Amino acid sequence: MEDLQIAYYFAVIMIGFAALAISGFWAFKTQDANLRNFCILYATFTLVLILSVLTKYLTLNVEGYSGRAWYVLSGVYQAVNYGVIVATVNYFLGLNQTPAQKRIATLFLFSILIFIGILFLPFSTRLDETQNIIHLELGFQGLTIWYLLSFTYAIILAYKALQQAWNSDKRNFILGLLIFATFGYIESLLTFSQNLSASAVSLTVENGLLFSSIPYMLYGFFVIRHFMTFAPPTPIEVDTLSESFLSAHAITDREREIILKVVEGKSNATIASELFISLATVKTHLHNIYTKLGVESRFDLLAKVRSAK
Repeated sequence: MEDLQIAYYFAVIMIGFAALAISGFWAFKTQDANLRNFCILYATFTLVLILSVLTKYLTLNVEGYSGRAWYVLSGVYQAVNYGVIVATVNYFLGLNQTPAQKRIATLFLFSILIFIGILFLPFSTRLDETQNIIHLELGFQGLTIWYLLSFTYAIILAYKALQQAWNSDKRNFILGLLIFATFGYIESLLTFSQNLSASAVSLTVENGLLFSSIPYMLYGFFVIRHFMTFAPPTPIEVDTLSESFLSAHAITDREREIILKVVEGKSNATIASELFISLATVKTHLHNIYTKLGVESRFDLLAKVRSAK
C-alpha cells in the first residue's frame, strides 16, 4: 500500500512539474509579478510532496536509515510547510494590491526563518536516537498554533481576492487555487488537535495519504489547460494617452513617454536607448509608474492602458 502511495505521489509530482513549467514560461514572458508569485507558491507545495515521497521511500527501502537523518528531513519538511504559508500570503496580498504587501510578506518570511531554528531547539523537538523517537515539546505546539493562524489569514486573503476578481478573467484561476487551499486548510483543521496534543512521533509510524495532493493534482490539470489557451494582452498602438488618464494618476511627461514605449512592446534597454537615458533611470520611472497605477508588471500595465482606451 505504501509503495502504491509513492507511485501515486510520483505521478502527481510530474503533473505539478508540467504545470510549473508552463506557468513559469508565461511568468517569464509576461514579467507578471502575480504570476511569478503563483509559481513560487505552487513550487513550494510541490517540494512538500517531494519531501513526503522521499521520507516514505527512505523509511521503506533504505536499511539503516538513521534517526538523525529522519529528524533533519522531518524538520526540513515542516519548514517547507511554513514556506507554503508565506508564499500563499504573499501571492494573495499581491492580488489584493495590499499597500503593505512587502512589509507583511517580509514579516512572515523572518518569522519562518526564526521558526526553522526553533524547530531544532530542545524546547521544541528532541531526538531520541536509541528509540528513533522525536519528542515534541512546548515550542512545537506554539509553532502548530502559529501555522493554523497564518493559514487562516491566508484563506481570508484568498476569499477577498476571489471577491475582487469575480467579474474578471482571473476568476476561475483564483477559484481553483482557493478550492485547493481550502482543502488543505480543512485537512489542517482536522489534524490540529491531534498535532497539538501529540508528545512524540516515531520513525516506525508512517503518515497516511496527503489528501491535499488530490486537489493539487486536479488543479495542476487545470493550470496546464489554462495556460495552453492563455492569451496575454498584446502590444497595442497608442499615439497618446488621454488627459483624464494622465491627471487621474499624476503621470509626468517622462512617465507618459515610457508608458507609450512599453505598450509598443519595447524592452527597458530599447527605451533607454531611444530616450537617451540610463537603464537604471528607466527602471526607476517604471517603478513609479507601477506604484501610481497600482500594477506590478508590464502585463498589468498593458491591461490597464487597454482598459482606459
